[in-house]
Amino acid sequence: MLIANVSPRTGGKTTNSGWLAHALQEAEKEYEVAGFDADHSQQFHSWSLTGEFTFPVEPAATAKFHTSITLPPGKINIVDCGHTENHPDITNSVLRVADLVILHMSPTKADFDRIIDPPDKTKIGEIIAMSAALREDRTPPPAWVLLNRTISGASSTGLYRDMMEDEGWNVLTTVIPRSEAFGQSVSYPVTGASKGPFGQLVTELEQRGLLK
Repeated sequence: MLIANVSPRTGGKTTNSGWLAHALQEAEKEYEVAGFDADHSQQFHSWSLTGEFTFPVEPAATAKFHTSITLPPGKINIVDCGHTENHPDITNSVLRVADLVILHMSPTKADFDRIIDPPDKTKIGEIIAMSAALREDRTPPPAWVLLNRTISGASSTGLYRDMMEDEGWNVLTTVIPRSEAFGQSVSYPVTGASKGPFGQLVTELEQRGLLK
């Protein structure tokens, strides 16, 4: 299957892509994982080298992702998409073959506005909906919001959960807290991913039937 990680500019999806991939490997089912970096920054790919990932992360920042990238069968393929508002052509291509979309956002007005009411860009929700016409089954992939960089006890988490649900989005129960361990982890090895919130995220995805 293919999980497309998308976000507005500040969503933290590259960090989350790395930690989610490792949590899947460390899960009880020991999922086999492959990564694809569909962001021109190539940070996910670079991290896989400096962090000595045990799975490959291939450069894949192309608007022909759906035709030029071969997904290894039997694995969960994690795709770190470029910022959707800036690179809709790449995201459109990934969405044509995605099985699940995870929208990474911080519970802030800035991220909310970039998603719901961007001043001169197409809304992320509309990009996902429009992908249906180009997909084999003519339906958009399921899409869920993952609240990221949350602060324990802050009212913003519940507030933006409700606001996103009011806008018609599905929102995962699991949240990823603001943490130096996560924020400073890019470029370094990842260990113990299944023991924290990313392990909880894998469990929730399993329980919701979102992992194939």
